Amino acid sequence: MSVDAVAYQKTIEQIIKENESRISGRDTGDLGKDDFLNLLVTQLRYQDPLNPTDDKEFIAQMAQFSALEQMQNLNTSFTATKAYSLIGKGILANVRDPSTGEITEVSGDVSSVTYSGGKYYVVVRGREVPVDDIIEVTEGTYASQSNLTQFTSLMGCLVNGIVYNPLDGDMIKVSGTVRSLQKGIYEDYAVLDGVSAEIAGLNTTIRTTDVEYVRNKLTTAHKNGEHIDLIIKDSATGRRVPVTAVITELVFDNRGGIRAVLNDVHVPLDSITNIRKPEAKSGDDPGEEPEAVEEAEEAEQPDGENETDPVNESGGASDDEQAGDDDGN
Repeated sequence: MSVDAVAYQKTIEQIIKENESRISGRDTGDLGKDDFLNLLVTQLRYQDPLNPTDDKEFIAQMAQFSALEQMQNLNTSFTATKAYSLIGKGILANVRDPSTGEITEVSGDVSSVTYSGGKYYVVVRGREVPVDDIIEVTEGTYASQSNLTQFTSLMGCLVNGIVYNPLDGDMIKVSGTVRSLQKGIYEDYAVLDGVSAEIAGLNTTIRTTDVEYVRNKLTTAHKNGEHIDLIIKDSATGRRVPVTAVITELVFDNRGGIRAVLNDVHVPLDSITNIRKPEAKSGDDPGEEPEAVEEAEEAEQPDGENETDPVNESGGASDDEQAGDDDGN
């Protein structure tokens, strides 16, 4: 090995050592175009004058450098497009601390995008997150763009709707009274009270066939007025759908069946198929309707007919007519 070759080898080692910290700090671990150009220039500077780099090899390396630069520019443009498309969406990222190497999980909605040190960052709850560290993207907390005010007329109405199982698409029809409206991530909901349903079991990660355990859990939730994750079923079709609700009435029959009346059942607004105004109860506000009817009847009578002649009502003559008869006599 020649002295020039040894000198050349040492020079490359020095370059690697000088750039070691910067290279190790890269998230991808790849050399950038600046590193490639530095290596090319260093190679030309310390080449063996008796055996210089072939011009064809040099042109090939320059072509590779140009292609690398174009690819990196394209990658930068793609990263920028990706970053700006994430605004308003929810993300999950594993961010590494460059000083300690510790990885922390960051999640939330992207509020803005920043560019610093040749890299794009999305801002989540005031923290800058590198785009390359993102591992999951969702539609954001309030992706639904509908206006709930257009559905306020449903409040207090009796409606028919559908609840569904997002895993297999099974659907069950339910009926109840709309108590409130709730905005969701992908869709908006009418919150129903008074939903009559047949209970198939508990919606838990660990499924159990212990009847007593299920009954105790249902009874406890009923007494405490707590929300509980249930599975309701349609006996006619055999379909089962998970719901979260508050049990207001609970009945266990002799055949092992369980029926309940549920409150706070979330039904997608788009699934509502029938709307009815609640019927007025017979005992509510007695006397108000008859008065209204009488006033309406009096208003329909022609002028003059509303005056009551007590004598004529009894079929006899009025006082004036009687007085005239007495004078004539």
